[in-house]
Amino acid sequence: MSYSILFEFEAKEQLKRFDRSIQLQILKKVVQMETKASARHLKFGTEFFVEEIGQYRIAFKVEEQLLEKRIYFIGKHKDYEKWYKKP
Repeated sequence: MSYSILFEFEAKEQLKRFDRSIQLQILKKVVQMETKASARHLKFGTEFFVEEIGQYRIAFKVEEQLLEKRIYFIGKHKDYEKWYKKP
């Protein structure tokens, strides 16, 4: 089973801010996400999942019916905490 990976505009812009070596590490993880079925929930009761790449995080939602993963956030751990805590 293979998932389609979609980037929200904000996530694309966040990815562009990193230097090339970090972008490659993150994109390598994104490619792995295409075939990986399970992921850790951001926190209990939310619809977001998270993948970790060292100090970086990818937050995304999964649409099982569409076999789709939509990425909403890419960034450092501290920025990720601010992102999911904002109202």
